[in-house]
Amino acid sequence: MDLRKSYSYFKDFFKELLKRDNWEFKKIMCIVSIVFSSLVAIIGFASVAMSVYIGDIFLRFLLGTIAILISILLFYSYIKLHKKKELASLIVFVVIVFLLAYYMPLFPPQYELKAYDVDASILKFMITSFILIIVGILGASFSMKPLYNFTSKSSQASAYYVLTVAILLILYPLVVIVSSIVSNGIGGISWEFLTQDVSRHGSKGGVFPAIVGTLLLLMGTVFIALPLGIGSAIYLQEYAKKGKIVRVIRIGVDVLQGIPSIVHGLFGLAFFVPIFGISLLSGILIMSFLTLPIIIRSSEEALKSVPQSLREGSYAVGATRWQTIQRVVLPPALPGIITGTVLGVGRAAGETAPIMFTAVVFMGAGTPTSIFDPIQALPYHLLELTRYIGAYPVDQNAWATALLLLSIVLGMNAIAIIIREKYRVEF
Repeated sequence: MDLRKSYSYFKDFFKELLKRDNWEFKKIMCIVSIVFSSLVAIIGFASVAMSVYIGDIFLRFLLGTIAILISILLFYSYIKLHKKKELASLIVFVVIVFLLAYYMPLFPPQYELKAYDVDASILKFMITSFILIIVGILGASFSMKPLYNFTSKSSQASAYYVLTVAILLILYPLVVIVSSIVSNGIGGISWEFLTQDVSRHGSKGGVFPAIVGTLLLLMGTVFIALPLGIGSAIYLQEYAKKGKIVRVIRIGVDVLQGIPSIVHGLFGLAFFVPIFGISLLSGILIMSFLTLPIIIRSSEEALKSVPQSLREGSYAVGATRWQTIQRVVLPPALPGIITGTVLGVGRAAGETAPIMFTAVVFMGAGTPTSIFDPIQALPYHLLELTRYIGAYPVDQNAWATALLLLSIVLGMNAIAIIIREKYRVEF
């Protein structure tokens, strides 16, 4: 009876409090809960990034505070909004967070995996960090439900928040990698580095022959793969009759796109090197095989995006199929085709395995004078420099080479984005 009287008194007190300033109380509490939950997720992410355990007392404070904030919103929703059925997920979440706040500090410092024949262990800070990230994201997501009175807007806001966090989590390693390469490599970029040949196992000199070799390799790849890829896409989309043969061709293209690059290199070693030797031509041919599936699939999708009504309108005024393709279909599909081509070539620019057996050497090649000469290339040059780290002072040149290669790849991707946005056609 005492518990019932206490609950009734607390309920009446809360009702009286909420009557005074209903909307402001709800808004303030929801915002506080969202901000605090987001802060907990950030703390968890920082903890796993810095490999630091935050401490048992602080861990219980963070989890307990989230559970209390959600409990207040839960009680508010029960009294004022009368959303009994919708509160089940919040109740389960609060119970789980309270249990985590109690039991997580009791976890051992590490879990050995020797029972699973793995010579490793899972540390406590890793478990707590990931749990804080998950609890923080879910806490902020659940806090949006009372804010929008459990309507469809709450689900939309919650999904938008989760997707935004996912994007930020993806961007974080990208920012770390790019910033590390830039900060370590910018000091090695100089006029001598860009214009001289490599010497002393990469500790001296520069990468000029590697830059020239990389650019020649990419230009040759575009020269061969672009017309073949676009022609194949036009045939598959505009001329070929839908049937088993077309399905087999598309499956073959998809399989070729998924083959590891090292397999392309071994194929080039077995097929092209005995004919052309280790040369620029061998590298161009094998890179064309590597890039061709990307160009075919992207070009085919670009052609498929052109509405069929444009083709039918062209046929209606007497145009032939080729005239329709040339003047009606290709112009609006061209941005997508160029984008796919640049992305494919950008991937080829960073590949090492296909050319290390077919086209490149580390030192002594110089600037090629014919397509039958071996070349130097930035990806292989970087690979060789990493092998000499510790034996020779090549660290600075290795970071500078990585920065130069990253700039080329990102530059190609930026060109693709600019072309796509500038020449995009809305149907």
